[in-house]
Amino acid sequence: MKKKITAKIIFMYLSEILFFILFFILLKNHMLIKWMFIFISGLLLSPFIGRFYCGWVCPINTIFKPINFIYKKMGIKRFKTPKFLESNIIRYILLFAFIALFITTKILKIKLNILLYVIGIATLITLFFEEAFWHKKLCPYGTLLNIGERISPVKLKIDENKCIGCGLCQNVCPNNAIITLDNKKRKIVNKECLMCFECQRVCPVNAISLKK
Repeated sequence: MKKKITAKIIFMYLSEILFFILFFILLKNHMLIKWMFIFISGLLLSPFIGRFYCGWVCPINTIFKPINFIYKKMGIKRFKTPKFLESNIIRYILLFAFIALFITTKILKIKLNILLYVIGIATLITLFFEEAFWHKKLCPYGTLLNIGERISPVKLKIDENKCIGCGLCQNVCPNNAIITLDNKKRKIVNKECLMCFECQRVCPVNAISLKK
């Protein structure tokens, strides 16, 4: 499977690297709380540009990429999302629990670096389970961004007239956000799209584009 390298993809990788470096600078200087301002900016922009934070900024997603690369090269398979955790109720329960924990630590002035723990838990889980399990069911940040994505006018779309139903886009989507229609064409479920453009990179007929 040959992936296309475009200026947009290069810029995305540079963005991930720069934000990852910034994340560790803040961590080293005990200023990680300031990362919340970056996330809040991504959250406020999500109704306009979708989940760009997930694909272009998030340090968790950046950590996932080398793990996926190594697992793919070694042919290591991971577990699917457990059936009893597939309900969307779970993601909202975890979101409220996360918010409650964050508020509690601030009120009681408990020195607990929640973001660092979230990254550690996410990495551990993704060593054993498919990436989509974290993105779609567990990530509190993803749950919030999912809300903004629903009303965003900017979306990745598959042109059914061009789609040949090869399924390459579906195979590379890290969040299982592409479904198969009755006519064997593919469609992106935009509320789950991470805006990583992996699908666009592998499409052999250029049927996927960013549209309003």
